[in-house]
Amino acid sequence: MGILSFLINDVITQAPIFLGLVALIGLLLQKKDAAEVFTGTIKTITGTVVLLAGVDLFLGVLLPLMALLQEKGNFTGVMPDNQAPFGVVMTSFAKEIPIAFVLGFLIHLLLVRVLPFKNTKNVFLTGHIMLFLSGFWVAILAWNFGLKGSGLILAGSICTGLILTVFPAISRPFTKEIAEDEYTLGHMFNVSVVVGSLLGNLFNKSKKSDDIELPGFLASFSDFSILLSTVMPLIFIGIGLVVGESEVTTLSGDMNWLMFLIMQGIKFSGSIMITLFGVRTFLGSIIPAFQGISEKLLPGAIPALDCPVFYPYAPVAAIIGFLGHAVGAIISVVIMVSIAAPVIPLPSALFIFFEGSLAGVFGDRKGGWKGALLAGVVVSLITHMGVAVIAGLQEPLLPSGLVFGSADIVLISPIIYFFKLLFGI
Repeated sequence: MGILSFLINDVITQAPIFLGLVALIGLLLQKKDAAEVFTGTIKTITGTVVLLAGVDLFLGVLLPLMALLQEKGNFTGVMPDNQAPFGVVMTSFAKEIPIAFVLGFLIHLLLVRVLPFKNTKNVFLTGHIMLFLSGFWVAILAWNFGLKGSGLILAGSICTGLILTVFPAISRPFTKEIAEDEYTLGHMFNVSVVVGSLLGNLFNKSKKSDDIELPGFLASFSDFSILLSTVMPLIFIGIGLVVGESEVTTLSGDMNWLMFLIMQGIKFSGSIMITLFGVRTFLGSIIPAFQGISEKLLPGAIPALDCPVFYPYAPVAAIIGFLGHAVGAIISVVIMVSIAAPVIPLPSALFIFFEGSLAGVFGDRKGGWKGALLAGVVVSLITHMGVAVIAGLQEPLLPSGLVFGSADIVLISPIIYFFKLLFGI
């Protein structure tokens, strides 16, 4: 288990190292010279580090304010998430999950190799999501089907391998129109891609978010960085006004609370720009390198990557989708409280940004800003109101106030319920 633990914790789930190794292998298989191998590998690693640094920065800005907003609303219930629930289930399945993770990835690679369908030729490379999915399946199979020991590991591995193959295949018909079939999505947000693309058809004459022409002085806001750095401080001030000065000062310390909110909004904007720069650097290296793996080991395969790689295609639409997802989260809470639902969803800041931004990009592709906004709202409603659907499968997690979530998890839950009815406990 020592070597296995090292590979999982220090290599595969460390995105810069894992993706750097993928780039290294791909370049070596193409028999590139030493300089090209070195440059491509280092650029992949540094691009990923920059991307993750941007993500860490905007989460550090956003999460504390969202926590205050939840406290202000006196929300009680459960929050859909992935990282935190994974930490909880690891305390119960510390042996089974790592093995299911490794075996599941090997099964996935085998399926990519042998399945004859073009849309299944995707290699899932988002290491932390692979780990979360293996944790989800091990827990679900243990809690609902009574599996344990080697039977649990085997079933968890098979389910993980299948989902790592199926999820990117769902998104690929839609992502190829944006990414020119060079890569697809490797995540748990495939509903954002599909729903965003379909809803966009409702507004196919709407102007794309990034193409809107503004008159006079307002033309300055056609620059994404200017728009973001102006709008986000206003949004943070709005959140601060709802939360109240006394609560905000618990975060701002000696700094004036309004200036603190303005600076947090600007920091958030800067973090997005850092993330987008990291994405461009990373993609410029990993895509050419992956061609070696595709040509030599997995013919016809493309990489399935993390969701931020799609944000640069429509950065304004990503922000609109993010805002739409936030609106959808609020609507979900109001509806569930008003009908006295047994489980009340807590808005998930992680999903509001990542899932909402992705929905916005794909809603905008055909539906412009209207499609981006509607996609964010609808996906959020599925994610947050769907907590009532998924909670029954994750009862041991409910005391923690957490559940494995995302719209993808919501939509596969009826399938799990069906098999539970036939074979469960």
